[in-house]
Amino acid sequence: MNSERALADRFALDDLLTAYAVAIDTDQVTELTRLSTPDAVFDYQSSGGPRGSVEDAQTWLEKSLTQVPVRAHLIVNRRFDIHGDSACAEAHFFNPMSVRVPGQKGEMWNPGGGYYSVSFRRTDKGWRISELVMLQTWRVAVAVHTAGKAGGGHRAS
Repeated sequence: MNSERALADRFALDDLLTAYAVAIDTDQVTELTRLSTPDAVFDYQSSGGPRGSVEDAQTWLEKSLTQVPVRAHLIVNRRFDIHGDSACAEAHFFNPMSVRVPGQKGEMWNPGGGYYSVSFRRTDKGWRISELVMLQTWRVAVAVHTAGKAGGGHRAS
């Protein structure tokens, strides 16, 4: 493979992972259809979700993300292995977020992290996700209470 094509492929795959993270963070999970092959498999079992089709993933994400009003899904330390029209990636994720807890006022700070293992296929529309497995390895929950008015803390008297 020539170096120009290798660089173009690497950038395209990197952009695809970024588009996936942005779709999740901006409540645009319908974008998964555009980012994936028609037979793609998404596996969110490590965080209580399904292993299934793009539609299965979208349904679960739409429902579960309603309880997560603040999130910033960061996919980092990306390593790609490209072979012709297929590729795979291993990457870490860090997901700072807050969640609504039923029966409680306010939200709980609930950051987590882990790994993604992703397979890609080159299609006539460019690179697409053919399988994405999320392995959540840690998550913590910390009660957060705000003091004072929005946008500020306590004022000295």
